[in-house]
Amino acid sequence: MDVKTPNVQDLRDQCKAIWSAVAWPGKRPGCAVVLGMDRKEHLGNHDIHVLDEYETFDTRQLVRQCGALDLKYLPDCWIGQWDNDAASGFISEMDKEYEQRNRCRSAVHRRQFSLQPTAILEMEHIYPFILPQIKALVDPNRRRLFLHDSKMAAYLGDIEESEIAEMALGEFPAVESLAFGVIEMRRWIERENRGQYTPPQRQNYNPLWAALRRRR
Repeated sequence: MDVKTPNVQDLRDQCKAIWSAVAWPGKRPGCAVVLGMDRKEHLGNHDIHVLDEYETFDTRQLVRQCGALDLKYLPDCWIGQWDNDAASGFISEMDKEYEQRNRCRSAVHRRQFSLQPTAILEMEHIYPFILPQIKALVDPNRRRLFLHDSKMAAYLGDIEESEIAEMALGEFPAVESLAFGVIEMRRWIERENRGQYTPPQRQNYNPLWAALRRRR
């Protein structure tokens, strides 16, 4: 796959799916990532490529950049944590601006930013689950995940095996966003291969739903 291709339609022709994911700032900068799944099969599956990424400690700026990446790549869906209070406020702010701009015919039409949750976020300790899968996918002997020039390769190398069991959400947001997108994409393609095809559905952020989740 030519990940340097700037034209979204060309990428669409090469990709079976384009997904994005975001993890909010924690001990390290928050990160948004755009992933493309190669249309061609390789080693019995479809390779996944990192197409773009953005990091910052500034949650508002990260939300804004998610909006910019959404406009640039038109991903099929976004995966991430719904019930982050700071992020949800900035998402609502951005969506209101989109709504106002869409009323102006001369403005570029923007779709509302929306997130899908992942069951990974329900786990008490996510790293023992996500790291073995990501590391297996980037194994040079059987690579199915291509990071290209992504900073995530360095982050993966910084994680000590002895620390994994106790690592919590927010330790390495770049690795978390990568895992959210890659693992959910692979679950989706496995369902499709079994004939249980369910296309990714964009969902609007629902503050009431998020509030109910926080009370659990």
